[in-house]
Amino acid sequence: MQIEDNLKVTLSYKLYIDSPAGELLEETHTDDPYSFIVGEGEQLEAFEKNIMGLKKNDEFSFGIPVDEAFGKVEENAIVEIPKSTFEHNGKIDESMFKMHKLLPMKDDEGNEFQGVIIAIEEENITMDFNHPLAGEDLWFDGKIIEISNES
Repeated sequence: MQIEDNLKVTLSYKLYIDSPAGELLEETHTDDPYSFIVGEGEQLEAFEKNIMGLKKNDEFSFGIPVDEAFGKVEENAIVEIPKSTFEHNGKIDESMFKMHKLLPMKDDEGNEFQGVIIAIEEENITMDFNHPLAGEDLWFDGKIIEISNES
């Protein structure tokens, strides 16, 4: 069976920045693999294109450029937010402001976002709402473990 849309794929992989010589960001193993349904939007489209047609036990090694991965860093996704935004019952819990902490946020319309604190000042914090891998070329090495019709 070859990988195609709507099939469940189970695989192990290593994810690097730029190339196999780059920083290892994530790794799965055959005893704790990663599974997803092809074509359901769970994985990067460029990743799916690169494994399309592979079979069980096939190995893969490919790069995904920044524009096909998580895009470039968008400067307008880095925003300064008044600490007063986090006021609850007239108080601000300063302990929630820690460098590199991921904070869930909602806009006025109820849309949810994840932001990382990148600066803390007296009255404001600066948060980065870019994807953590924005601006990075990615490299995947891995092996197909199983392909099935199970959804």
